[in-house]
Amino acid sequence: MMISITSGKGGVGKTSLAINLSLALSPEYRVLLVDADLGLANVDVMLSLAPDVTVRHVLLEGRPIKEAVVQGEYGFHILPAASGVVELAQPDSEMRGILELGLNQLALNYDLLLFDTGAGISPAVLWFNCLAKYTIVVFTPEPTSITDAYALMKVLHRDYGQKNFWLLANQADAKEGAQYFSHLNRVIDRYLGINPVYLGAIPKDPALARSIRMQKPLLAHDRNTKAARAILAVAERIKKLLEEDKKINTH
Repeated sequence: MMISITSGKGGVGKTSLAINLSLALSPEYRVLLVDADLGLANVDVMLSLAPDVTVRHVLLEGRPIKEAVVQGEYGFHILPAASGVVELAQPDSEMRGILELGLNQLALNYDLLLFDTGAGISPAVLWFNCLAKYTIVVFTPEPTSITDAYALMKVLHRDYGQKNFWLLANQADAKEGAQYFSHLNRVIDRYLGINPVYLGAIPKDPALARSIRMQKPLLAHDRNTKAARAILAVAERIKKLLEEDKKINTH
């Protein structure tokens, strides 16, 4: 199954959450984390990786996509993107075709493909979100982040028929996250007529910032901090949703 992790606005902590959720889900699922910001790689930097082969070599040199997969050391695999490659920032239809075929091939070997997309409503971001069955939209309490999250969902629903949205509040305590979700959900219900699922909130936590500077996932070295416990709770919520999806599709 393909799940995108996305946001309307940049700087909401999406990549760090994608990495930690990949780690949290990997004991029970075979997880491939795909750096879907193709021209501005982040995942490899945050994990202190130096891959020899990336999506750049797949799309521009014709290398097999399986050669670009990195094992990693945290229980999940990574498909790294390129850094500073303009041609990949907005891949053309031929590149998207190659990539979609490759991702479908890789999906045969994994339970979950998690796409860490870029932010906003660029064609590349929208394309990755449309490949996914479920879209996790990350937002923070900032008004611009909430507004942009709604704008992204509006475009995906109105123009592409997407409706399976899971919302995740970052840098917010439980009460604050629930309040902002409630506000956003009222607008979504009124104007889009869909019912997103709320995954929960991840509080601000200095330990998370330290882990980013260390280039290690928070869950790899400290699971007792506020943010780590919240991420693990979100992962449990995702597992339940995946089990519900499995039951529905096996009947």
